[in-house]
Amino acid sequence: MDIIFGPVRSRRFGESLGVDLSPKLKQCNYDCVYCELEGKKAQNAMQEVLNVDAVLEAIKQGLEKFPNVDSLTITANGEPTLYPHLYELMLRLEDIKGEKKTLLLTNGALLWDVCVARACLLFDKVKFSLDAVSQRVFKKIDRAHKNVDLTQVLKGIYQFSADFQGELYAEILFVKGINDAPQEIQEMARFLAPMPLKRLDISTIDRPPAYKVESLSIQELESIGKVFLRYQIPVSVPKRTQINVQGNLELNAEEILKTLSLRPMSEGDVNMLWSVQSREILELLLKEGSVKQKCINGVNFYSCLSASMGFNLEARRAGR
Repeated sequence: MDIIFGPVRSRRFGESLGVDLSPKLKQCNYDCVYCELEGKKAQNAMQEVLNVDAVLEAIKQGLEKFPNVDSLTITANGEPTLYPHLYELMLRLEDIKGEKKTLLLTNGALLWDVCVARACLLFDKVKFSLDAVSQRVFKKIDRAHKNVDLTQVLKGIYQFSADFQGELYAEILFVKGINDAPQEIQEMARFLAPMPLKRLDISTIDRPPAYKVESLSIQELESIGKVFLRYQIPVSVPKRTQINVQGNLELNAEEILKTLSLRPMSEGDVNMLWSVQSREILELLLKEGSVKQKCINGVNFYSCLSASMGFNLEARRAGR
C-alpha cells in the first residue's frame, strides 16, 4: 500500500485518500525552498515510473479499506504531472472511483503541455501553485529545472484556467523575504484576477521545510489577502483551530511512516483523526527515531524523511 497514504484531513477539501505516483523517491521539476519533503535536485522526467495497473489496484484496495473518504487526491513524492501515464490512469480510474471526487495537486509547471493538460482536464478539481510571476523571485523560491521556462508556465496556467470545466483552485505559499514584496504580490493578483478561481489559498510555512526559511505571521497573511480581495479574487487565509474530537482511523506502522513522509501532521490533527492504537504506534516510532517531532509556529508536528525508515513494527511484534 505504498502508493496509498492517509486518509488525510485537509482544512479545505475534507477527508481525502492520497495517491502517490512516486512512492519510492522524490521526483519533481522544482526544488522549492519551503518543501515538506527532503531537498533534492530538480528533474524534468520521472526515473521510476509505476505501472498503471499497480496504481489502480492500490486505489481499489484503499477505497475498500477507507470507503467513507470524500475524495481521491492525486499527488506525488514530487510532481504528479511528471507521471507519463496520467491520462490513461484518469480514464481507467472512472471505472473504480464511484462517486468519489478526484483532486490534483500540481505546481502547474507542465500545464502548457497539451498531453499533460488533456489528462488534467479529466479531474473534478485541480489546485495549482503560484509562488512568483517574476523571474528573479521564481528562481529563488522554486529552484526549478533548467528546462522550465516561467513565461511558458504562466501561459500554460492561463490557458488551462480557460479550458478547465471543473473546480479550479490556486495556492500561494509566502516565504519571508522571498516572495512577499508588495510589487510581487500585486503582479500575482493581476495575473490571477481574470481566472475563474473557486478559491485562492494563501499560506505560509507551517510544517518543517526542506531549507532554512522563515514564515509570515497570520497578520501579514491577512494583510496580503486584502490585496487579492481588491481584485475580486476569493481568498482563504488558514487558521488552525483546536477541535476536541476523538479519532478512530486505524493505521499500522508502515502506513503511519508513509503518511508522515509525505505530509507532516500536527499533534492536533493526529489526535483528531487517529485511533488510540494508531497513536500508541506513533509514540513507539517516535521513541525509536523513525518519527521526529518539531515545533513550527507554536504547533508540534510529526514527520519522517522516508517511509522506509525504521524497522517493521508489525514484524517485530510477530517475533520475526
